[in-house]
Amino acid sequence: MFATAIIQSYFTEEDIKTLEIKKIPGGFEVDGIKLLKGKCGCTSLAKCCYSWSKLKSKGTDFNLEAKMTTPDTTDNFNWGYTVAKEGITVSVRVEDARDKEISSAYIPPALEEWEKRGWQTIKQEGHREDGVVFRCAMCKWLYKDDKEAKPFAELPDDWKCPVCKAQKKQFEKIG
Repeated sequence: MFATAIIQSYFTEEDIKTLEIKKIPGGFEVDGIKLLKGKCGCTSLAKCCYSWSKLKSKGTDFNLEAKMTTPDTTDNFNWGYTVAKEGITVSVRVEDARDKEISSAYIPPALEEWEKRGWQTIKQEGHREDGVVFRCAMCKWLYKDDKEAKPFAELPDDWKCPVCKAQKKQFEKIG
């Protein structure tokens, strides 16, 4: 199995300046943007997704690495970026798949989310292609707003996961 991410936090209040950095369950919130770790939660009931996201911090540097490919995905690609603001650096590196159907990883924020908040792009490789994504907590199936007939928010309350029949309320937004 994949190792879980070890989060080491060494920043001081003096380092943070005017940006708000908060420790939250599963990661950090930096300038209002969540950076979350996640790992494959395989069970005998669900197919393994082989996905994970690791988050490490040291001082004012945050590094998020994610793998969202599986042995079944064939349309794989890499994307990532490094952004900086007020002495804080966030680096993201992702091994992604256009044809992924399940995932336990949290999809890192798109570069545009940082740029809207005034972050400077230091480096960019490719780009995140997924729009808004919700994940079934039961089977890890992904509902991708940009690939479905209607946005998840517009689905009726009695809608169910097409794979495992879990209720709509069992889905969480992961990207």
